[in-house]
Amino acid sequence: MIREKEKLMVSIVVVCFNEKENISACLSSLVQQKYPKEKYEILCVDNGSDDGTLSLIKEFCLKNDRVSLIVNPVRGIAGSRNIGLQNSRFDFVAFIDADCVAPADWLENMVAGYFKYEVNTRLAAVGGANIPPQAAHPFYDVLRIFLNSYLGSHGSVQGKNYSADKIVTHLPTVNVMYHKHSLLSIGGFDIKFGNIGEDQDVSYRLADNGYRLYYLANTEIFHKLRAGYQAWFKNMFVYGKGRSWLMCKHPKHLKPVLLLPMILVGLHLAAIIFWPAMIFILYYPLIFIVSVLECRKAGQPELFVKLSVLYIGTHLLYGLGQWYGLFKPRCLALFCSEREV
Repeated sequence: MIREKEKLMVSIVVVCFNEKENISACLSSLVQQKYPKEKYEILCVDNGSDDGTLSLIKEFCLKNDRVSLIVNPVRGIAGSRNIGLQNSRFDFVAFIDADCVAPADWLENMVAGYFKYEVNTRLAAVGGANIPPQAAHPFYDVLRIFLNSYLGSHGSVQGKNYSADKIVTHLPTVNVMYHKHSLLSIGGFDIKFGNIGEDQDVSYRLADNGYRLYYLANTEIFHKLRAGYQAWFKNMFVYGKGRSWLMCKHPKHLKPVLLLPMILVGLHLAAIIFWPAMIFILYYPLIFIVSVLECRKAGQPELFVKLSVLYIGTHLLYGLGQWYGLFKPRCLALFCSEREV
């Protein structure tokens, strides 16, 4: 437990767009935090919803004076996060997505984690994993195995639930608490990213300015991730675009492993005219073997075919997104903006 004198004042920011199905559960979990009610506020930044989301948020505002609503008509998550940051009243700002539910001790654990590691004066943020809710959708059974494996998450804390606290290179804004000063010192979120990669960009810029990020093992939230192969693969294509934009702006932070999906897609295309490129065929039995091993380790061996499909589809669609994003004008704009800094 945190001693009373160590209670931080925290602004929780929730960015939403057409989240009628999710926003009530999210806000209910936030107003019911064990943390002292007078020590935190909840800012909902709506990005132009037209599905009834606004009405639900307004109901929460009427019932709870700690919940407030800001409408940002300009589409883009990065800009909406900046509006939440600028309108926050407190020195610490936590972000959680509208399709997430926070356990009752989430904020208390965040603050405890911050105090645990604040001896490092360059601590910018603490955060945790986001995991699919139990028994919410059959697709989540295989998705949990996927995200908790290296081939599914490449070690990212987004989806992978580590058993111990650790310094990390990135904390997704789906579950994070920043010291407000650290974000303001780097200029907040880059609106050029729009809806993709804005949080990874912030992590890179914080690192470049000497800040550190800590993953906390006891602060996971439940995230209603894309349910179903079609929706998941579509999202992976979008994430692939964002990865290319990040590579353009931050080439020194490039991890070679993240080029593998792009290379895999390239080999498929090259094999049409260059037969040695057929080496990509080895990828498929490797995925099959890994899927069998991961499912056995998870105690669900019957899911190995579904896991194989998820691996293959994710890698190929992510790689296609990378190629597509590389030739988008935004990639050049981000490259040029980095050169100007």
